[in-house]
Amino acid sequence: MNKQTFINAVNKFDTHTDAETRIAQYFMQHYAVLPFAKIDDLCKQIGVGKATLGRFLQRLGFSGFIEFKKDVTEDLTQTLTIPIERYEHQRTDANPDDIRGVLATHYHEVQDNLEKTFESLSEQDFERAIDIMCQSDGKLYVMGSASSEALANYFYLLARYLRKEVVFLKADVSTLPHQLVDVTPSDTLFAISYHRYSNVTVKLVRWFHECGGQIITLTDQHVNPFVPYSDVQFTVESEGRGYFNNRAAGFALIEVLIKGLSLQQGKDNRFQRIEGLFEEFSIFKS
Repeated sequence: MNKQTFINAVNKFDTHTDAETRIAQYFMQHYAVLPFAKIDDLCKQIGVGKATLGRFLQRLGFSGFIEFKKDVTEDLTQTLTIPIERYEHQRTDANPDDIRGVLATHYHEVQDNLEKTFESLSEQDFERAIDIMCQSDGKLYVMGSASSEALANYFYLLARYLRKEVVFLKADVSTLPHQLVDVTPSDTLFAISYHRYSNVTVKLVRWFHECGGQIITLTDQHVNPFVPYSDVQFTVESEGRGYFNNRAAGFALIEVLIKGLSLQQGKDNRFQRIEGLFEEFSIFKS
């Protein structure tokens, strides 16, 4: 069973208990190392009993953890999900890739991620996300932590051309309450988070949902902590052969969201004012 097959099987469950959700999330975040896991350690790390894990695997069609591990091992490629794991694995590789092949390999990696992502995207979800982002009676909050922060900042800078009251949230718990004090049910949150999911982003999404705001998420796994709270969720491919996963598909999706936002009316004056401010502060070399 590969990771995508696992995702599809879990998504077919009619209901999920809290324990099953924790198991699914843990498996998704640590899929590449499951063949090496011991059931006692696994249950302790997830916080469930052996019987609970066994029932979950039986729902997937396996007799138990041993059969599941065997099936995963047969299909699994050595794609480690955390940079330190990839580093430790590749450091001991007796036959590292020749540097001359990196450029071509990366090109095909990006192309493959883009194709898989855009083939799976829903036009209906995209249009709904743009409608939500264009709502003028509330603010649009944007946040991404760790590697997602750069993507969130890029979206924020361009979105400021296109609508009023776009707020870039820094993942700093000491100042985050000050930034969130004025949130209302009319506001929207655009949260970007790849696995390993930032606890700050998870708490923010949950809190924003409790406040009644609408939530759009961009992530790279179908099973994730944001599913119960998202009004629209975009899932992008992020497979990569290096120490770090690939963010090209996420960046491309952000650009198409900006294009969708640019179709709204009443933005010409904002462009003129921003360009005027650039000139006033001599931001760019003439």
